[in-house]
Amino acid sequence: MSEIHLQSPAPAGSSGPRLRSGSAARMAGVPVATLRVWERRYGVVAAPKTATGQRLYTAHDVQRLRLLRQLTERGHAIGTIATLALDDLQNLADGQVGGETTAPRLAIVGRTAAQRLEGVSGWKPQAVYEDLGTAAEAPSCGPLDVLLVHVPSLQPSTADEIVALGAKNHATAIVVLYPFGAETCAESLRGAGVIVRREPVSGRELARLIAATHAAPMLPPSAWRAAPRRFSDETLADLTELPSSVACECPRHVSELVMQLASFERYSAECTARSPTDAALHWRLSALAGVARTLFEEALERLVAEEGLVLPNRSTAMRG
Repeated sequence: MSEIHLQSPAPAGSSGPRLRSGSAARMAGVPVATLRVWERRYGVVAAPKTATGQRLYTAHDVQRLRLLRQLTERGHAIGTIATLALDDLQNLADGQVGGETTAPRLAIVGRTAAQRLEGVSGWKPQAVYEDLGTAAEAPSCGPLDVLLVHVPSLQPSTADEIVALGAKNHATAIVVLYPFGAETCAESLRGAGVIVRREPVSGRELARLIAATHAAPMLPPSAWRAAPRRFSDETLADLTELPSSVACECPRHVSELVMQLASFERYSAECTARSPTDAALHWRLSALAGVARTLFEEALERLVAEEGLVLPNRSTAMRG
């Protein structure tokens, strides 16, 4: 039996027929089960209920759900975007933050992709290379927000060259376009954190993908950069032994977390790589551990200040 579109009084700023959950989910491209979880956990929409408990959705709700689906597919966590206003979701989908388009630091391998992207975005890349060989021989133009690579085919050796090029240029994100190639190669790249798309991809779709990859809605870009260590291992060890006025012993717990993250950051950076793909994966793990360590060091500094803890007579900064 097909679902019936019901007419119901619409809230301010909304008009048109109301849809039941199945119809709304289908139009938004979201599984009904996912929609229920999003509503229960994150309150993504405020659809009213009928006397029988059936939720009714407006076109506005469907548009929100469609944008939320698109953004989660691009890697955004639903918990970070669930409560954003519709305009903010659209801006994020279009690669805009705060209403202003942010131009990424971008390098492109493949002039066809560069022309396609420039025609819709107007972005000026740091460099454009004919092919991977030319890019590998050129000096680094990084650090980059995005490295866009367009290859005629995707092979195991090609995948290794791509991630090696990303590591060389300190690219935060790598986007790869290809028309032909083995799916195992694409999965290998995805495992190293690379975004892979099989052609055809329009210039506008490509611009949105890069902009969404570049956008960081939760924290300012500087917060995603690892800072030099603020606490030496000795100081962290001392902090774990200091008495705390907080019953949950947060300073000790946070100190231990910082030590663990610093150790993992160091381990990943020094890990022996068997291939360029493996090297790129460990480089990314080390970078992410450094970001997490930086954030927890900021939390630890605040705990030390608010509790008035007196550290032993040694430098809190990482030496050497």
